[in-house]
Amino acid sequence: MYILNGTLKKKKIFSPKLIRPVSFRVKKACFSILEDVFEKKKVLDLFSGSGALGIEALSLGAKKVVFVDINKVCINTILKNLKNLDLLDKGIVYKINAFSAIKKFFEYKEKFDILFLDPPYSKGIFRKVLQNLEVYDILNPFGYIIGFCHIKDEFFEKVGNFFLILKRNYGQTLLLIYKKNE
Repeated sequence: MYILNGTLKKKKIFSPKLIRPVSFRVKKACFSILEDVFEKKKVLDLFSGSGALGIEALSLGAKKVVFVDINKVCINTILKNLKNLDLLDKGIVYKINAFSAIKKFFEYKEKFDILFLDPPYSKGIFRKVLQNLEVYDILNPFGYIIGFCHIKDEFFEKVGNFFLILKRNYGQTLLLIYKKNE
């Protein structure tokens, strides 16, 4: 895997074998649609895996990315990628369940401008995380949730203050972009 855009374009990213990374095609489409929104933003990458989505955001000018994953192999891979790309000062990595992380960020009044949501497919997690974000709102006004799920996964057109503004199908993957109104 490698970075598609920005200051780190074509740099290599390591990926653990145990994850299903967002495909090149879907990632390229996502970042071409939103490439201008990352500049100086604070990003949360839930279910980070290799950290590829958050690192792509850093390459496009995000000021800070918080990476969350429960798997130790993924955490080590994210740290390795951040170190190899000289980004350790712009990334914070937490080994914690995504639901617990959302609740803790809410309790500490931590807010984000952009949230990546790429949970394991076909387990109902995508919908549950959206419901959790409705209760524990950690997104700044006019922020984005960028989600990836299987075409058969359930999702919402609207949840709380989040409205679906884009839905695109790429094979078995749906790219969903929500915007928060406030």
